[in-house]
Amino acid sequence: MNIAFWEAVRTTLSEIWAHKFRSFLTLLLVVLGTMGVVVLVTMIEALKVMVWDGIKSLGFDGVMFVEASTPDDPAERQKLGLSRGLSYRDVAVLEESDSLQAVAAIRIKDFVVRRGTEERRARVYGITPSFVTVHEREISSGRWFDQGDEIERRRVAVLGFELADKMFAGGDPLGKQIRIGDASFRIVGVEARLGNRQANSGWTRREMNGVLVPLATFRAYLSGGERISLMTVKTADLDRLDDVKGEVGRLVRRAHHGVGDYAIENVADEMLKAEKEIRVLLRNWTIVLAAISGIALLIGGVGIYSVLKISLAERLYEIGLRKSIGASDRAILTQFLVESTTLSALGGIIGCGVAAIICAAVSGNFEAGLPLAPLGLQLGIGFAVFTGLFAGLFPALSASRLTPIEALRG
Repeated sequence: MNIAFWEAVRTTLSEIWAHKFRSFLTLLLVVLGTMGVVVLVTMIEALKVMVWDGIKSLGFDGVMFVEASTPDDPAERQKLGLSRGLSYRDVAVLEESDSLQAVAAIRIKDFVVRRGTEERRARVYGITPSFVTVHEREISSGRWFDQGDEIERRRVAVLGFELADKMFAGGDPLGKQIRIGDASFRIVGVEARLGNRQANSGWTRREMNGVLVPLATFRAYLSGGERISLMTVKTADLDRLDDVKGEVGRLVRRAHHGVGDYAIENVADEMLKAEKEIRVLLRNWTIVLAAISGIALLIGGVGIYSVLKISLAERLYEIGLRKSIGASDRAILTQFLVESTTLSALGGIIGCGVAAIICAAVSGNFEAGLPLAPLGLQLGIGFAVFTGLFAGLFPALSASRLTPIEALRG
């Protein structure tokens, strides 16, 4: 059986070489179809990775924002004097909740940031150390603040990724001094990049172009007072986001003596909805692109079918001769199926090679590169072989059912 198989493969390669132009046209369709499958699946897989990595790095999983807000209700506005407003003390109130993993207080204000003669207007964030936990922030160089920086009000700063690049032009900012307003700060870290071209938000873009300092330092050297701009809280109960939001609202309202001078933004719920929409969009694109590639492979299958029908007409005498000396129907069927499968597999391999070249050429447009997706290679080769097998089945059956007399007469 092995000898018959390799003999069929040799015959196929001989047929391809003997009819170069016809084989080229047939292979071209299979090559294009396979190339399309591999490239499109690879790009879709790379896009999925980039989108989900970008979304994860935004740091909004399970996060809610509690911001100071003026009540819309006139009766509520009349009671504003009963509340101290959103302040640092509210952090301790929310930390009582078992539903929350971490609570961060944030004070935000725009300042002129100077380094030597260069100056930029940037957003400065006074944050508590728990900010890193709430938003799952990472550092690209240096370190984050610790509790000691907060307690001792050290004038240390972490630069946003984009601001560090703009102010230091790719140089190392660690240990350098910058001035924020009238105070001097030592840079102890540079925040890692947030999001990417496929997933980003206004909040993270502003943060990457800003400066982060300990909240106690912010209040001591930049802008005093108990008031804060907002709190961000994190929960692991993603299935109970509405319940957690209600609990946060009740705790803050109680601390504010029943005054609703705050607003809660359920960012985590918004992100979950956005992720569902993205999944649907990616799935639809996958279906559309797979259909386009499938049509190309289908056309390639028609080409293989046509080639084998022509080959059958040209080789009737050979088939009759082989049958007259004892070749079985199964041997003839196997030969034609091997020929069609070899032809399509050859086109599939060439298509994968072309796809690899294309992916390498456009990989610069993808932040993480564009390595060939194993799924794309498996689908490309698998579809190509299946197409050849299916297209060759009917000509192979026709050839195997011929009697020696019919074949020799033809």
